[in-house]
Amino acid sequence: MPILEVTPENNRQLQNIANTLAAAKRIIVFTGAGISTNCGIPDFRSEEGLYSLIQAERDAFPLAATSSNFRRNCSSSPPFSTKSKAIPLSLSIPSNVKGKDLFDSQVWKDPFSTSVFYTFIASLRKRIHEEVKKATSTHRFIKTLRDTRKLIRCYTQNIDGLEAREGLNTDMTQGKGNRARFAKRSMEGQRLPARTQPGADLNGGCEVVQLHGDLRVLRCTLCQQTCEWEDQHSTRLLAGKAPTCQLCAAANQNRQDRGKRGTKIGTLRPNIVLYGEEHPSADAVGEITASDLTMNPDVLIILGTSLHVHGLKTMVREFAKAVHVKAGGKGRVVFVNLTRPSESVWKGVLDYWVCMDCDAWVDSMRKHRPDIFQTQPGLKMPVKKANNKQILKNIAHGIVAAQSSDDKENLLIASIANVQNSTQPRVLLTPKKRRPLENRIALAGKASRFLVPSSPQTKRMFPGHHSQLLDQLEEVASAKCLAKQEGSTDKPSQLPTPPPTGHRRNKRSLAENYQALCNTPSKKKQRLGVDVWQD
Repeated sequence: MPILEVTPENNRQLQNIANTLAAAKRIIVFTGAGISTNCGIPDFRSEEGLYSLIQAERDAFPLAATSSNFRRNCSSSPPFSTKSKAIPLSLSIPSNVKGKDLFDSQVWKDPFSTSVFYTFIASLRKRIHEEVKKATSTHRFIKTLRDTRKLIRCYTQNIDGLEAREGLNTDMTQGKGNRARFAKRSMEGQRLPARTQPGADLNGGCEVVQLHGDLRVLRCTLCQQTCEWEDQHSTRLLAGKAPTCQLCAAANQNRQDRGKRGTKIGTLRPNIVLYGEEHPSADAVGEITASDLTMNPDVLIILGTSLHVHGLKTMVREFAKAVHVKAGGKGRVVFVNLTRPSESVWKGVLDYWVCMDCDAWVDSMRKHRPDIFQTQPGLKMPVKKANNKQILKNIAHGIVAAQSSDDKENLLIASIANVQNSTQPRVLLTPKKRRPLENRIALAGKASRFLVPSSPQTKRMFPGHHSQLLDQLEEVASAKCLAKQEGSTDKPSQLPTPPPTGHRRNKRSLAENYQALCNTPSKKKQRLGVDVWQD
Protein backbone atom coordinates (compact mmCIF):
# COMPACT_ATOMS: atom_id res chain seq x y z
CA MET A 1 0.00 0.00 0.00
CA PRO A 2 1.53 3.35 -1.03
CA ILE A 3 2.07 6.12 1.49
CA LEU A 4 -0.81 8.61 1.45
CA GLU A 5 0.41 12.21 1.42
CA VAL A 6 -1.62 14.63 3.53
CA THR A 7 -1.19 18.40 3.15
CA PRO A 8 -2.66 21.15 5.36
CA GLU A 9 -5.34 21.77 2.72
CA ASN A 10 -6.52 18.15 2.74
CA ASN A 11 -9.15 18.48 5.46
CA ARG A 12 -10.83 15.18 4.64
CA GLN A 13 -7.74 13.10 5.32
CA LEU A 14 -6.92 15.15 8.40
CA GLN A 15 -10.40 14.39 9.66
CA ASN A 16 -9.84 10.69 9.03
CA ILE A 17 -6.63 10.78 11.03
CA ALA A 18 -8.37 12.65 13.85
CA ASN A 19 -11.15 10.07 13.89
CA THR A 20 -8.57 7.30 14.05
CA LEU A 21 -6.89 8.91 17.06
CA ALA A 22 -10.23 9.44 18.79
CA ALA A 23 -11.22 5.79 18.34
CA ALA A 24 -7.80 4.41 19.35
CA LYS A 25 -7.33 2.96 22.81
CA ARG A 26 -3.57 2.27 22.83
CA ILE A 27 -1.05 4.52 21.09
CA ILE A 28 2.73 4.37 20.64
CA VAL A 29 4.62 7.63 19.92
CA PHE A 30 8.10 8.16 18.46
CA THR A 31 9.52 11.69 18.54
CA GLY A 32 12.58 13.47 17.21
CA ALA A 33 14.15 16.90 17.31
CA GLY A 34 11.37 18.35 15.11
CA ILE A 35 8.94 18.61 18.03
CA SER A 36 11.26 21.02 19.91
CA THR A 37 12.20 23.41 17.10
CA ASN A 38 9.39 25.83 18.02
CA CYS A 39 11.06 26.23 21.42
CA GLY A 40 14.20 27.51 19.70
CA ILE A 41 16.14 24.25 19.89
CA PRO A 42 17.53 23.40 16.43
CA ASP A 43 17.23 19.95 14.94
CA PHE A 44 20.09 18.13 13.22
CA ARG A 45 19.63 17.60 9.50
CA SER A 46 17.45 20.48 8.32
CA GLU A 47 18.77 23.65 6.68
CA GLU A 48 18.73 25.40 10.07
CA GLY A 49 19.85 22.34 12.02
CA LEU A 50 22.91 21.85 14.18
CA TYR A 51 24.97 20.30 11.40
CA SER A 52 24.41 23.28 9.11
CA LEU A 53 25.01 25.78 11.91
CA ILE A 54 28.27 24.14 12.90
CA GLN A 55 29.40 24.15 9.28
CA ALA A 56 28.51 27.84 8.97
CA GLU A 57 30.38 28.70 12.15
CA ARG A 58 33.39 26.72 11.01
CA ASP A 59 33.44 28.62 7.72
CA ALA A 60 33.09 31.93 9.56
CA PHE A 61 36.11 31.25 11.81
CA PRO A 62 38.75 29.59 9.61
CA LEU A 63 41.56 30.55 11.98
CA ALA A 64 40.17 28.43 14.76
CA ALA A 65 41.92 25.32 13.55
CA THR A 66 44.26 25.23 16.50
CA SER A 67 43.33 24.46 20.04
CA SER A 68 44.72 27.77 21.36
CA ASN A 69 42.62 29.86 18.97
CA PHE A 70 39.62 27.65 19.74
CA ARG A 71 39.85 28.12 23.51
CA ARG A 72 40.52 31.85 23.12
CA ASN A 73 37.46 32.32 20.89
CA CYS A 74 35.31 30.26 23.26
CA SER A 75 36.29 32.39 26.23
CA SER A 76 35.85 35.72 24.45
CA SER A 77 32.53 35.09 22.67
CA PRO A 78 29.11 34.13 24.03
CA PRO A 79 28.12 30.50 23.55
CA PHE A 80 25.11 31.33 21.35
CA SER A 81 23.84 33.97 19.03
CA THR A 82 20.42 35.49 19.63
CA LYS A 83 19.73 36.80 16.11
CA SER A 84 18.02 33.64 14.88
CA LYS A 85 14.77 32.12 16.06
CA ALA A 86 16.61 28.90 16.81
CA ILE A 87 19.53 28.62 19.20
CA PRO A 88 22.50 28.82 16.83
CA LEU A 89 26.06 28.34 17.99
CA SER A 90 28.64 31.08 18.20
CA LEU A 91 31.41 28.63 18.93
CA SER A 92 34.51 28.56 16.77
CA ILE A 93 34.50 25.01 15.46
CA PRO A 94 37.85 23.76 14.12
CA SER A 95 38.03 22.89 10.46
CA ASN A 96 38.83 19.26 11.15
CA VAL A 97 35.65 18.78 13.22
CA LYS A 98 32.38 18.34 11.33
CA GLY A 99 28.92 18.70 12.80
CA LYS A 100 28.16 14.99 12.75
CA ASP A 101 31.50 14.22 14.39
CA LEU A 102 30.37 15.92 17.60
CA PHE A 103 27.73 13.20 18.08
CA ASP A 104 29.84 10.21 17.08
CA SER A 105 31.73 7.91 19.41
CA GLN A 106 34.92 8.78 17.52
CA VAL A 107 34.98 12.02 19.49
CA TRP A 108 36.66 10.21 22.41
CA LYS A 109 39.72 9.19 20.39
CA ASP A 110 41.15 12.68 20.11
CA PRO A 111 41.59 14.82 23.26
CA PHE A 112 41.01 17.98 21.27
CA SER A 113 37.71 16.81 19.76
CA THR A 114 36.69 15.64 23.22
CA SER A 115 37.28 19.14 24.56
CA VAL A 116 35.20 20.60 21.74
CA PHE A 117 32.41 18.14 22.54
CA TYR A 118 32.37 19.11 26.23
CA THR A 119 32.16 22.81 25.44
CA PHE A 120 29.48 22.30 22.81
CA ILE A 121 27.19 20.16 25.00
CA ALA A 122 27.62 22.39 28.07
CA SER A 123 26.74 25.45 25.97
CA LEU A 124 23.69 23.72 24.52
CA ARG A 125 22.44 22.71 27.98
CA LYS A 126 22.96 26.20 29.37
CA ARG A 127 21.03 27.79 26.54
CA ILE A 128 18.13 25.33 26.87
CA HIS A 129 17.80 25.99 30.59
CA GLU A 130 17.95 29.76 30.16
CA GLU A 131 15.98 30.35 26.97
CA VAL A 132 13.34 27.62 26.82
CA LYS A 133 10.56 28.63 29.19
CA LYS A 134 7.93 26.04 28.30
CA ALA A 135 7.34 23.02 26.13
CA THR A 136 5.52 22.95 22.79
CA SER A 137 1.99 21.92 21.90
CA THR A 138 3.32 18.54 20.78
CA HIS A 139 4.74 17.84 24.23
CA ARG A 140 1.40 18.76 25.77
CA PHE A 141 -0.35 16.51 23.25
CA ILE A 142 1.74 13.55 24.44
CA LYS A 143 0.80 14.41 28.03
CA THR A 144 -2.87 14.50 26.99
CA LEU A 145 -2.59 11.00 25.56
CA ARG A 146 -1.19 9.90 28.92
CA ASP A 147 -3.95 11.64 30.88
CA THR A 148 -6.68 10.14 28.69
CA ARG A 149 -5.07 6.71 29.29
CA LYS A 150 -4.25 6.03 25.65
CA LEU A 151 -0.46 6.31 25.72
CA ILE A 152 1.42 3.03 25.96
CA ARG A 153 4.86 4.63 25.64
CA CYS A 154 6.73 7.52 24.06
CA TYR A 155 10.17 6.82 22.60
CA THR A 156 12.18 10.00 21.99
CA GLN A 157 15.53 10.79 20.40
CA ASN A 158 15.69 14.18 22.11
CA ILE A 159 18.05 15.02 24.95
CA ASP A 160 16.39 18.30 26.02
CA GLY A 161 14.17 16.68 28.66
CA LEU A 162 11.12 18.85 27.88
CA GLU A 163 8.82 15.88 28.44
CA ALA A 164 9.77 15.87 32.11
CA ARG A 165 8.67 19.51 32.37
CA GLU A 166 5.16 18.40 31.43
CA GLY A 167 5.12 15.82 34.21
CA LEU A 168 5.91 12.72 32.15
CA ASN A 169 8.04 10.09 33.87
CA THR A 170 11.48 9.59 32.28
CA ASP A 171 13.02 7.39 34.98
CA MET A 172 14.17 4.14 33.37
CA THR A 173 14.29 2.40 36.75
CA GLN A 174 10.46 2.53 36.92
CA GLY A 175 10.27 -0.19 34.29
CA LYS A 176 7.37 -1.00 31.99
CA GLY A 177 4.54 -0.18 34.42
CA ASN A 178 1.31 -2.00 35.18
CA ARG A 179 -0.49 -3.59 32.23
CA ALA A 180 -3.78 -3.34 34.17
CA ARG A 181 -3.85 0.44 33.57
CA PHE A 182 -5.70 -0.25 30.31
CA ALA A 183 -8.31 -2.52 31.94
CA LYS A 184 -11.89 -1.30 32.09
CA ARG A 185 -11.96 -1.14 35.87
CA SER A 186 -8.81 0.98 35.89
CA MET A 187 -10.34 3.45 33.43
CA GLU A 188 -12.96 4.47 36.00
CA GLY A 189 -12.24 7.19 38.50
CA GLN A 190 -9.81 10.07 38.61
CA ARG A 191 -6.09 9.96 37.94
CA LEU A 192 -4.95 10.47 41.52
CA PRO A 193 -1.25 10.49 42.56
CA ALA A 194 -1.81 7.42 44.73
CA ARG A 195 -2.98 5.46 41.68
CA THR A 196 0.23 6.20 39.75
CA GLN A 197 2.64 4.89 42.37
CA PRO A 198 4.66 1.71 41.65
CA GLY A 199 2.33 -1.28 41.90
CA ALA A 200 -0.87 0.80 41.57
CA ASP A 201 -3.41 0.25 38.80
CA LEU A 202 -2.46 3.39 36.81
CA ASN A 203 1.30 3.06 37.16
CA GLY A 204 2.74 3.65 33.68
CA GLY A 205 6.34 3.07 34.68
CA CYS A 206 8.82 4.95 32.48
CA GLU A 207 6.39 6.87 30.25
CA VAL A 208 9.08 8.45 28.04
CA VAL A 209 12.07 6.31 27.01
CA GLN A 210 15.00 8.58 26.15
CA LEU A 211 16.85 6.60 23.48
CA HIS A 212 19.76 9.06 23.29
CA GLY A 213 20.05 9.99 26.96
CA ASP A 214 19.48 13.37 28.60
CA LEU A 215 21.25 16.47 29.91
CA ARG A 216 20.03 16.09 33.48
CA VAL A 217 22.86 13.96 34.87
CA LEU A 218 26.54 13.18 34.25
CA ARG A 219 27.94 9.66 33.98
CA CYS A 220 31.36 8.42 35.04
CA THR A 221 33.48 6.95 32.27
CA LEU A 222 34.91 4.37 34.69
CA CYS A 223 32.33 3.24 37.29
CA GLN A 224 29.29 4.23 35.12
CA GLN A 225 27.59 5.83 38.13
CA THR A 226 25.55 8.98 37.58
CA CYS A 227 25.32 12.24 39.50
CA GLU A 228 23.32 15.43 39.15
CA TRP A 229 24.63 18.03 36.72
CA GLU A 230 25.49 21.05 38.89
CA ASP A 231 26.77 24.54 38.15
CA GLN A 232 30.32 23.68 39.13
CA HIS A 233 30.30 20.91 36.53
CA SER A 234 29.05 23.31 33.85
CA THR A 235 31.88 25.74 34.54
CA ARG A 236 34.51 23.08 34.00
CA LEU A 237 32.82 21.58 30.93
CA LEU A 238 32.48 25.01 29.29
CA ALA A 239 36.25 25.27 29.58
CA GLY A 240 36.60 21.98 27.70
CA LYS A 241 37.64 19.92 30.72
CA ALA A 242 35.97 16.90 32.30
CA PRO A 243 34.99 17.00 36.00
CA THR A 244 36.32 14.34 38.37
CA CYS A 245 34.05 11.56 39.60
CA GLN A 246 33.64 12.01 43.34
CA LEU A 247 32.66 8.39 43.88
CA CYS A 248 35.87 7.13 42.32
CA ALA A 249 37.87 9.70 44.26
CA ALA A 250 36.26 8.61 47.54
CA ALA A 251 36.96 4.93 46.79
CA ASN A 252 40.57 5.72 45.97
CA GLN A 253 41.03 7.73 49.16
CA ASN A 254 39.46 4.95 51.22
CA ARG A 255 41.93 2.39 49.87
CA GLN A 256 44.89 4.66 50.50
CA ASP A 257 43.76 5.29 54.09
CA ARG A 258 43.84 1.54 54.67
CA GLY A 259 47.37 1.31 53.32
CA LYS A 260 46.41 -0.22 50.00
CA ARG A 261 47.25 0.76 46.48
CA GLY A 262 45.06 3.49 45.05
CA THR A 263 42.64 2.93 42.16
CA LYS A 264 42.05 4.88 38.98
CA ILE A 265 39.75 7.89 39.17
CA GLY A 266 37.21 8.32 36.38
CA THR A 267 35.89 11.52 34.81
CA LEU A 268 32.34 12.67 34.24
CA ARG A 269 30.79 12.99 30.80
CA PRO A 270 27.31 14.06 29.64
CA ASN A 271 24.82 11.22 29.89
CA ILE A 272 23.97 11.12 26.19
CA VAL A 273 24.32 8.24 23.75
CA LEU A 274 26.49 9.00 20.72
CA TYR A 275 26.38 7.20 17.39
CA GLY A 276 28.18 3.89 17.74
CA GLU A 277 27.64 3.64 21.52
CA GLU A 278 25.40 1.28 23.42
CA HIS A 279 22.69 2.66 25.65
CA PRO A 280 23.75 2.37 29.32
CA SER A 281 20.27 1.03 30.13
CA ALA A 282 20.01 -1.23 27.09
CA ASP A 283 18.55 -4.11 29.10
CA ALA A 284 15.76 -1.93 30.49
CA VAL A 285 15.00 -0.51 27.02
CA GLY A 286 14.78 -4.02 25.57
CA GLU A 287 12.45 -5.21 28.31
CA ILE A 288 10.13 -2.23 27.90
CA THR A 289 10.08 -2.57 24.11
CA ALA A 290 9.27 -6.28 24.25
CA SER A 291 6.41 -5.58 26.65
CA ASP A 292 4.96 -2.78 24.50
CA LEU A 293 4.95 -4.98 21.39
CA THR A 294 2.55 -7.35 23.17
CA MET A 295 0.14 -4.56 24.16
CA ASN A 296 -1.63 -4.63 20.75
CA PRO A 297 -1.31 -0.90 19.90
CA ASP A 298 -3.96 0.67 17.65
CA VAL A 299 -1.97 3.62 16.27
CA LEU A 300 1.72 4.46 15.83
CA ILE A 301 2.56 8.19 15.62
CA ILE A 302 6.01 9.34 14.42
CA LEU A 303 6.68 13.04 15.02
CA GLY A 304 9.57 15.25 13.96
CA THR A 305 12.21 12.70 12.96
CA SER A 306 13.72 11.85 9.59
CA LEU A 307 14.11 8.13 10.50
CA HIS A 308 17.78 7.96 9.50
CA VAL A 309 19.12 6.23 12.63
CA HIS A 310 19.37 2.49 12.12
CA GLY A 311 18.23 1.50 15.61
CA LEU A 312 15.14 3.70 15.41
CA LYS A 313 14.25 2.37 11.96
CA THR A 314 14.26 -1.17 13.33
CA MET A 315 12.00 -0.26 16.24
CA VAL A 316 9.56 1.60 13.98
CA ARG A 317 9.26 -1.40 11.67
CA GLU A 318 8.55 -3.76 14.56
CA PHE A 319 5.87 -1.53 16.06
CA ALA A 320 4.31 -0.86 12.64
CA LYS A 321 4.02 -4.61 12.14
CA ALA A 322 2.28 -4.95 15.53
CA VAL A 323 -0.13 -2.12 14.61
CA HIS A 324 -1.03 -3.52 11.18
CA VAL A 325 -1.92 -6.98 12.52
CA LYS A 326 -4.66 -5.35 14.60
CA ALA A 327 -8.01 -7.11 14.09
CA GLY A 328 -9.99 -5.72 11.18
CA GLY A 329 -6.99 -3.90 9.69
CA LYS A 330 -7.85 -0.70 11.57
CA GLY A 331 -4.33 -0.02 12.83
CA ARG A 332 -2.64 3.01 11.26
CA VAL A 333 0.90 4.46 11.20
CA VAL A 334 1.01 8.27 10.97
CA PHE A 335 4.28 10.01 10.05
CA VAL A 336 4.35 13.79 10.69
CA ASN A 337 7.41 15.58 9.34
CA LEU A 338 8.34 18.18 6.74
CA THR A 339 10.78 15.75 5.06
CA ARG A 340 9.32 13.25 2.61
CA PRO A 341 9.98 9.61 3.56
CA SER A 342 11.55 7.29 1.02
CA GLU A 343 8.84 5.35 -0.79
CA SER A 344 11.15 2.41 -1.49
CA VAL A 345 12.14 2.09 2.18
CA TRP A 346 8.86 2.82 3.99
CA LYS A 347 6.23 1.55 1.59
CA GLY A 348 3.93 -0.82 3.47
CA VAL A 349 5.18 0.54 6.81
CA LEU A 350 3.83 4.10 6.87
CA ASP A 351 0.16 4.74 6.06
CA TYR A 352 0.05 8.56 6.21
CA TRP A 353 2.72 11.17 5.59
CA VAL A 354 1.51 14.48 7.01
CA CYS A 355 3.62 17.24 5.49
CA MET A 356 3.14 19.72 8.33
CA ASP A 357 4.91 21.18 11.31
CA CYS A 358 4.28 19.05 14.39
CA ASP A 359 2.61 21.84 16.40
CA ALA A 360 0.48 22.81 13.39
CA TRP A 361 -0.65 19.19 13.04
CA VAL A 362 -1.59 19.05 16.73
CA ASP A 363 -3.64 22.24 16.34
CA SER A 364 -5.34 20.68 13.31
CA MET A 365 -6.26 17.60 15.34
CA ARG A 366 -7.69 19.87 18.04
CA LYS A 367 -9.80 21.62 15.41
CA HIS A 368 -11.17 18.43 13.84
CA ARG A 369 -11.72 16.42 17.02
CA PRO A 370 -11.70 18.55 20.21
CA ASP A 371 -12.76 15.54 22.28
CA ILE A 372 -9.27 14.03 21.87
CA PHE A 373 -7.92 16.72 24.21
CA GLN A 374 -10.71 16.50 26.78
CA THR A 375 -9.78 14.57 29.89
CA GLN A 376 -12.28 13.01 32.26
CA PRO A 377 -13.54 15.66 34.74
CA GLY A 378 -13.19 15.12 38.45
CA LEU A 379 -16.69 13.94 39.26
CA LYS A 380 -17.76 13.72 42.91
CA MET A 381 -20.24 10.91 42.40
CA PRO A 382 -20.83 8.06 39.95
CA VAL A 383 -22.96 9.00 36.97
CA LYS A 384 -25.61 6.46 35.99
CA LYS A 385 -28.87 6.24 34.10
CA ALA A 386 -31.96 5.69 36.16
CA ASN A 387 -33.79 2.36 35.93
CA ASN A 388 -37.08 1.07 37.29
CA LYS A 389 -35.67 -0.68 40.35
CA GLN A 390 -33.67 2.39 41.26
CA ILE A 391 -36.75 4.60 40.97
CA LEU A 392 -38.87 2.42 43.31
CA LYS A 393 -36.00 1.99 45.76
CA ASN A 394 -35.31 5.72 45.99
CA ILE A 395 -39.02 6.50 46.39
CA ALA A 396 -39.03 4.27 49.45
CA HIS A 397 -35.99 6.15 50.84
CA GLY A 398 -37.51 9.58 50.39
CA ILE A 399 -36.12 10.50 46.97
CA VAL A 400 -38.78 11.99 44.73
CA ALA A 401 -39.09 10.66 41.18
CA ALA A 402 -39.18 13.39 38.56
CA GLN A 403 -40.41 13.48 34.99
CA SER A 404 -38.18 12.94 31.96
CA SER A 405 -35.49 15.57 31.51
CA ASP A 406 -34.45 17.40 28.36
CA ASP A 407 -30.86 16.30 28.94
CA LYS A 408 -29.71 14.22 25.99
CA GLU A 409 -27.60 11.90 28.09
CA ASN A 410 -30.22 11.82 30.89
CA LEU A 411 -27.51 11.80 33.55
CA LEU A 412 -27.26 12.95 37.14
CA ILE A 413 -25.36 16.22 37.18
CA ALA A 414 -25.62 17.12 40.85
CA SER A 415 -22.71 16.25 43.07
CA ILE A 416 -22.99 14.61 46.46
CA ALA A 417 -21.85 17.77 48.21
CA ASN A 418 -24.61 19.85 46.62
CA VAL A 419 -27.22 17.25 47.46
CA GLN A 420 -26.15 16.98 51.10
CA ASN A 421 -26.07 20.75 51.60
CA SER A 422 -29.38 21.33 49.89
CA THR A 423 -32.71 21.18 51.71
CA GLN A 424 -34.61 20.36 48.55
CA PRO A 425 -35.52 16.74 47.79
CA ARG A 426 -33.03 14.93 45.62
CA VAL A 427 -34.16 14.41 42.06
CA LEU A 428 -33.58 11.21 40.14
CA LEU A 429 -34.13 11.47 36.41
CA THR A 430 -36.35 8.81 34.91
CA PRO A 431 -35.23 6.96 31.80
CA LYS A 432 -35.55 8.70 28.50
CA LYS A 433 -38.69 8.26 26.32
CA ARG A 434 -40.74 6.40 28.92
CA ARG A 435 -44.31 7.18 29.86
CA PRO A 436 -45.45 7.96 33.42
CA LEU A 437 -47.91 5.71 35.31
CA GLU A 438 -51.22 5.38 33.51
CA ASN A 439 -54.36 3.42 34.29
CA ARG A 440 -55.64 0.97 31.75
CA ILE A 441 -59.38 0.34 31.69
CA ALA A 442 -59.92 -3.07 33.26
CA LEU A 443 -62.18 -5.64 31.76
CA ALA A 444 -65.34 -6.67 33.57
CA GLY A 445 -64.66 -9.08 36.42
CA LYS A 446 -60.88 -8.55 36.34
CA ALA A 447 -58.65 -6.42 38.54
CA SER A 448 -57.35 -3.21 37.05
CA ARG A 449 -53.68 -3.11 36.13
CA PHE A 450 -51.12 -0.29 36.03
CA LEU A 451 -48.29 0.09 33.55
CA VAL A 452 -44.97 0.94 35.20
CA PRO A 453 -42.28 2.55 33.01
CA SER A 454 -39.93 -0.16 31.87
CA SER A 455 -37.59 -1.06 29.07
CA PRO A 456 -39.07 -1.49 25.60
CA GLN A 457 -38.09 -5.17 25.64
CA THR A 458 -39.96 -6.10 28.81
CA LYS A 459 -43.23 -4.63 30.20
CA ARG A 460 -43.97 -5.52 33.77
CA MET A 461 -47.59 -5.50 34.96
CA PHE A 462 -48.66 -5.07 38.56
CA PRO A 463 -52.10 -5.66 40.13
CA GLY A 464 -54.26 -2.72 41.05
CA HIS A 465 -53.56 -2.88 44.79
CA HIS A 466 -49.86 -2.18 44.08
CA SER A 467 -50.85 1.28 42.89
CA GLN A 468 -52.16 1.95 46.39
CA LEU A 469 -48.79 0.97 47.81
CA LEU A 470 -47.00 3.31 45.42
CA ASP A 471 -49.34 6.16 46.40
CA GLN A 472 -48.65 5.51 50.07
CA LEU A 473 -44.91 5.38 49.45
CA GLU A 474 -45.03 8.74 47.70
CA GLU A 475 -47.05 10.22 50.60
CA VAL A 476 -44.48 8.97 53.10
CA ALA A 477 -41.65 10.40 50.99
CA SER A 478 -43.37 13.78 50.76
CA ALA A 479 -44.01 13.81 54.50
CA LYS A 480 -40.36 13.06 55.23
CA CYS A 481 -39.21 15.85 52.93
CA LEU A 482 -41.59 18.36 54.55
CA ALA A 483 -40.49 17.30 58.02
CA LYS A 484 -36.86 17.74 57.05
CA GLN A 485 -37.51 21.24 55.71
CA GLU A 486 -39.42 22.29 58.86
CA GLY A 487 -36.65 20.95 61.11
CA SER A 488 -38.84 18.34 62.73
CA THR A 489 -37.04 15.82 64.94
CA ASP A 490 -39.84 13.26 64.95
CA LYS A 491 -38.95 9.77 63.97
CA PRO A 492 -39.90 8.93 60.42
CA SER A 493 -43.09 7.01 60.00
CA GLN A 494 -43.00 3.34 59.19
CA LEU A 495 -43.60 2.18 55.66
CA PRO A 496 -47.20 1.02 55.09
CA THR A 497 -48.01 -2.65 55.04
CA PRO A 498 -49.29 -3.92 51.70
CA PRO A 499 -53.00 -4.82 51.76
CA PRO A 500 -53.88 -8.50 51.59
CA THR A 501 -54.04 -9.90 48.09
CA GLY A 502 -56.46 -12.77 48.82
CA HIS A 503 -53.95 -15.57 48.34
CA ARG A 504 -52.07 -14.89 51.58
CA ARG A 505 -54.23 -15.58 54.68
CA ASN A 506 -53.59 -15.94 58.35
CA LYS A 507 -52.49 -19.36 59.45
CA ARG A 508 -55.17 -21.49 61.20
CA SER A 509 -54.96 -24.61 63.24
CA LEU A 510 -55.88 -28.04 61.91
CA ALA A 511 -59.12 -28.14 63.91
CA GLU A 512 -60.21 -24.75 62.52
CA ASN A 513 -59.55 -25.89 58.98
CA TYR A 514 -61.54 -29.11 59.61
CA GLN A 515 -64.43 -27.14 61.16
CA ALA A 516 -64.55 -24.77 58.20
CA LEU A 517 -64.56 -27.71 55.84
CA CYS A 518 -67.43 -29.34 57.67
CA ASN A 519 -69.48 -26.13 57.77
CA THR A 520 -69.23 -25.76 54.03
CA PRO A 521 -72.53 -26.91 52.41
CA SER A 522 -72.08 -29.82 50.09
CA LYS A 523 -74.47 -32.00 48.17
CA LYS A 524 -72.31 -35.02 48.75
CA LYS A 525 -72.40 -34.57 52.53
CA GLN A 526 -76.18 -34.28 52.54
CA ARG A 527 -76.55 -37.39 50.43
CA LEU A 528 -74.33 -39.48 52.68
CA GLY A 529 -75.88 -38.10 55.86
CA VAL A 530 -72.59 -37.71 57.72
CA ASP A 531 -72.76 -36.32 61.27
CA VAL A 532 -69.90 -34.26 62.60
CA TRP A 533 -68.79 -34.63 66.20
CA GLN A 534 -68.02 -31.36 67.93
CA ASP A 535 -66.32 -30.60 71.25
